[in-house]
Amino acid sequence: MGDYYIKYNIIGIKYIIMKNSYVFELFLYVILVVKIVFLFVLAMSKYENIIGDVDKSIWYKMLQDKLHHLFTLLMGILLTILFHPLLSAKSVCVDGHTKLFLYAFGVLSIIGIIQHFIEDRKSMKNEKNR
Repeated sequence: MGDYYIKYNIIGIKYIIMKNSYVFELFLYVILVVKIVFLFVLAMSKYENIIGDVDKSIWYKMLQDKLHHLFTLLMGILLTILFHPLLSAKSVCVDGHTKLFLYAFGVLSIIGIIQHFIEDRKSMKNEKNR
């Protein structure tokens, strides 16, 4: 009975997270919204830094870090779903919305990484000038 229960749960999980599932599409949209909010918070942090409101800038920076960690967690879950050895086929074809979302996540991640690199360079220059 235990073996049947495990197989039934794996099939049930697979049904819930199939690529054509509304739950899977909702999950993709949640990831996209988290990344877009992250980029907005990044811009607001820069704006507050420019106008000199240090408290708001620090708050936005904290929120930015939390959103980045949430995005990384959600992307890890997505990759686990897509490439799980028991739940996915031996070869995984990514097409349609999933392919578009993965491309958008990649582009948004590159933008975020470039922004962090620029921030690090600026902070290093400011420390040298002190």
